[in-house]
Amino acid sequence: MKTIDKINLQIQRVLDVFLGAASVVMLAVNLAQVLGRYVFHSSITWSEELSTYMYVWIIFLALYAACRERNELGIEVLRLKDPKGRRTVLMVRELLGLAACAAFLYGSVLMIRNSLAFPQKTASLKIITAYLYFCMPLSFTLLVWMKAVHIIHDIRFLSGRETDEAGTGK
Repeated sequence: MKTIDKINLQIQRVLDVFLGAASVVMLAVNLAQVLGRYVFHSSITWSEELSTYMYVWIIFLALYAACRERNELGIEVLRLKDPKGRRTVLMVRELLGLAACAAFLYGSVLMIRNSLAFPQKTASLKIITAYLYFCMPLSFTLLVWMKAVHIIHDIRFLSGRETDEAGTGK
């Protein structure tokens, strides 16, 4: 499990660098657009499109960090005091999330395959739209991986081979 946790930490580091760089690029392009429009009375035609695509990539890849920390949105229907019962409920949630992410992964691969079969280019950047969609299978692959890791941690906790600190931090 230590090797898996190290891999997760490396994935998070790479994503942090990418997300930071993407945020800086998005901020710089938007700042240049505002300055160009109000100071120089000339706008950048592709800035809104690039910012939108960068934002989508940031959101999809930031899901991994939320999943890694088990901070996804959820509705608490059942609150158990027993740690093993609480962990069992978490494991069921992770199993359902794993199934949903696997379905989304499959759907996103089909969407990219269809987009490559009938390529279209974006309006101002002239990028083939299928390339922009690659954030989805990448994100869902990372989510499937993380949810599987959480399930392994949950099983290890329920079998008594792991403390609560490795799983939920709660």
